[in-house]
Amino acid sequence: MSAADPPTSHPQGRDRLVWFDVSAGAAGDMLCGALVGAGVPLAVLQDAVDAVVPGLVRWERADVRRAGLMATAVTAHIDPDDAAERAWGHIRDLLAGAGLPPPVRGAAAAVFTRLAEVEAAVHGGAVDDVHLHEVGGLDAIGDVVGVAAGLHHLGVTEVVAGPLAVGSGAVRTAHGVLSVPVPAVVGLCAGWRIEAGGMGELTTPTGAALVTTLARACAPLPAMTLEASGVGAGRRETSERANVVRALVGTAAPTSEAGTAPDPTEVVVGATVDDLGPRR
Repeated sequence: MSAADPPTSHPQGRDRLVWFDVSAGAAGDMLCGALVGAGVPLAVLQDAVDAVVPGLVRWERADVRRAGLMATAVTAHIDPDDAAERAWGHIRDLLAGAGLPPPVRGAAAAVFTRLAEVEAAVHGGAVDDVHLHEVGGLDAIGDVVGVAAGLHHLGVTEVVAGPLAVGSGAVRTAHGVLSVPVPAVVGLCAGWRIEAGGMGELTTPTGAALVTTLARACAPLPAMTLEASGVGAGRRETSERANVVRALVGTAAPTSEAGTAPDPTEVVVGATVDDLGPRR
């Protein structure tokens, strides 16, 4: 199966949805794992990343448990000699020259554009010259392109996600020790509902960029006919909550099935009249 294969069909005039449950946090590999668990062949992710950085990333899949829940873990094995950062201008050129379907290229470019804009606002400098440290490496490129390719393969036309658990405490980054959520995640989540959700960095900048860029809204699970689901594993095992992202994929329910509340201002009044002759 190739990343360029046509998307899965769905009923005429009905949106194909994916809803991401990110109540335990989000990272790029977790989102990829959720989509693979929902039916995206690993080869789709591999073909997509090979189109951008040929031969430098190798995807691997494993079935694991997180807090007793079965989940799909996908790992990007990268060239150990690769530089850990790239400028956004360089990544944009890589995407522009890649043989990707336009929707995949467009989604990946939109995610990296947001990352670069937020990093420029946080650290200063021109957007094109911003060096994306942790999110400019091969694994992050694989995550972003992989999610975009997975959504395209499933024929998804609308992405919705719940509130993001971002974590708490502190984390060591290329800029030193930073409080969680780190500044990039704060910038990416502007206008999005967030909560701490636990200790540690639960949402990475790559995960925040993917969710808040590709999802049209932060909302509860929309009405749909459920067709597939996947559970993507995070790297850490936690006891208090399964460290996973869930993806629920389906076809949007028609308005009549989704249900609409009656207008409370509409009132019907009726009466029966006896002993009264017919008259105009």
